Amino acid sequence: MRRSLSMFQHPDDVMKEEHDAFDTQPALTSVMDVDVDVDVDHAPRLPHFIPDHEPDSLPRISPETMADVLDSKYDSQYDQIKIIDCRFEYEYNGGHIEHAINFNDKQLLATELFTDPPTCSTLLIFHCEYSVHRAPLTAKFVRGWDRKANAARYPRLTFPEMYILDGGYSQFFARHRAKCFPQSYVEMNDQRHELACERGMAKVKQQRQRLFRNQTFAFGQGAAAHDNEVDDSPTALGRVAGAARSHSTYDVGPAFAEGIGQSFQRRMASY
Repeated sequence: MRRSLSMFQHPDDVMKEEHDAFDTQPALTSVMDVDVDVDVDHAPRLPHFIPDHEPDSLPRISPETMADVLDSKYDSQYDQIKIIDCRFEYEYNGGHIEHAINFNDKQLLATELFTDPPTCSTLLIFHCEYSVHRAPLTAKFVRGWDRKANAARYPRLTFPEMYILDGGYSQFFARHRAKCFPQSYVEMNDQRHELACERGMAKVKQQRQRLFRNQTFAFGQGAAAHDNEVDDSPTALGRVAGAARSHSTYDVGPAFAEGIGQSFQRRMASY
């Protein structure tokens, strides 16, 4: 019955649940400080801005600053630079920013980042198609994991240099097409990849349930719960060599609800 009812959720409700799933428990807020992303001991090095409507969000960089990063203008500031593309695998394969790596599974990304955390200065830049929904949630998830991993030495962070590419791949491709490979743009709602999109979107409910279960553990057990999870995403099948597994965590469900078209739901999720 619960499964049946879940198929009739309005996309707005699903999006709200997905956002809430990444909010920390009130009792842990003072310890983890997930929503306050400005480290008092660290000043962001890249030119950036904070959206007026999101005063506690991660800093954002413009497509021009992203181009400067690719042109090695900030290499002296960092030992490593990681551009994380949070879109589905077919979107990434259809065109992505040079040197970007594809991660659509938040837990897989966090696990890989913190299994052998770097001791050097590392720059992380997140983006999705528009950098409105998928990239910010992934970045917030990683920042929350970082707070847990460094709770004993708060407010220190393993990755203090985290940014979101404003406008996402859509804006970057429009302004700096030559820095994309291949030089093309496949939208999430592309009808040629309908099946892959459906399979990717179907993963959100499983991951949301995992997050809710993990939140029931006492502080200090959350990371272990993440490590013990086994991901069997169908979107991991047939990925290109060297590309990270791409697992959707932004499902809005099949379009069974009256008056809600499938393309509308996908468009919402693409942000």
